[in-house]
Parts: sequence; C-alpha cells; structure tokens
Amino acid sequence: PVLARVLRRYPKWLATAGYALLALYAAAYLYETLLFRTVKDEYRFRTEVLWSYREALVMPDGLMSLFKGTVRVKRPDLWEGILLNILLCIPLGYLLPFVFAKLKGWHVLLIAFLCSVLTEGVQLVFRLGWFEFDDIINNPLGAVIGLVMYLCIIRPLAKGK
Repeated sequence: PVLARVLRRYPKWLATAGYALLALYAAAYLYETLLFRTVKDEYRFRTEVLWSYREALVMPDGLMSLFKGTVRVKRPDLWEGILLNILLCIPLGYLLPFVFAKLKGWHVLLIAFLCSVLTEGVQLVFRLGWFEFDDIINNPLGAVIGLVMYLCIIRPLAKGK
C-alpha cells in the first residue's frame, strides 16, 4: 500500500516495483515450499480433507462455535501450520492483480489453486514434505484475502482515490 501511494504518479516505476516484488515473492515461495527442504525416505501424504482443522480446533457447538466464540485451539502446532499456509499466499493475492491489471478475481484464485496443487504435487513426488489437501485449500484462501486487500486498499491507493 505504501509503495502504491508513493509511486502512483510514476506508472513505470510502479510497474517495475510490482514486477520486482512479484519475482521476490516467487523466489521466497519456492524457497519456503520446496528448495530448503530435505528429501525424506518415504512419501508422506494426508488425503483427508480438513483433517488439520478437526485436529487443531475444538468446536463444542459445531459450526455455531464460530459465531458463539466457543472455538478453542487444541493443537497449536497444527493451527500454526494452517495459518502459515494461509499467510503464504496472501502476497500472491495482491501482487497478481497489482502487476497484471487485466486479471479477474477468479483468475487470481485459479492461479493460486494451480500453484498450490503444483507445489503439493512436487512435494509428494520428490518426497520434500507432506502432500495435504488442506494446504491446497489454505493457500487459495490466503490468495482470496490478498485479493480483497488489493481491491479495498492497494488499488484505490495506486489510482489516487
């Protein structure tokens, strides 16, 4: 947001900064999800959908717990993993439409989904981590949060409104 506000009068600089940030993000994403990991002896996967949420949270009133405020964290380690996977793709959600203005919201979500599937697939094939459907859900969720940030904060600042 600060960059968009400061550089909005210099469109070429703003575009260059956007490309640079997207490239930096892509390098950090690849490093965090694939490059720094060590190869394991066995394939590791968890195909049960939303298992990490069920293990991490206690919801005594079912989904109503979200509205009643009765949700408790049972496994902080799993909850941290969920949040980190969501946070991982927030920048993707605001950088893609910032750099490629013609992208629609569903394009951003599709790209985030495909990146997540590809990452999880590579982790499985090369035994670099866990293949989890929950990650394939959490990453695009983060991109949606980033897209909302872009639409509500960054785009108005970049356009000077």
